[in-house]
Amino acid sequence: MPTYKDSYSKRNSGDDMADLAMQSYLRKNDCKEFHDYLRIGTDPKENFLDLFWFATKILLLPDYILVRKGYIFFIEVKGTNKLKEDDYFKIQEMAFKGSRFKEVKVGIMYFKSLDAEPVWIDHNKLKEYWLDHTIPIKYYPENDFMGNKKPYKELPL
Repeated sequence: MPTYKDSYSKRNSGDDMADLAMQSYLRKNDCKEFHDYLRIGTDPKENFLDLFWFATKILLLPDYILVRKGYIFFIEVKGTNKLKEDDYFKIQEMAFKGSRFKEVKVGIMYFKSLDAEPVWIDHNKLKEYWLDHTIPIKYYPENDFMGNKKPYKELPL
């Protein structure tokens, strides 16, 4: 299984454990696609559009949107405790836009393994982690498409 130290292409080869775990979680909870949830996030394994990385910088698309018990959840799905800076800022922007609606929830669903129960971490807790100076900012081994370092924090999950 690839790790964060592997190249981008190696990390994105093969199945996405977190996405498979999310699909399993949704099935176990009798959620129906296009009725209870939408899988709308951008996936580098499925999107080969030239200049696609510009779209990921402009669009605010979570991996999933789930409607449950009177709430709409905007969810980034993670199979790692590493939260990329880009994802953190996207989550915070979505939360800001949704803040005037009590029905809107924004955060991540973290799956430690394929059969693990998910851990929900809302945008407020993510902000607390991100601003915690005892959690150092680290960098992926490769640069982003513009040549910049790719910062992340390891969340204490």
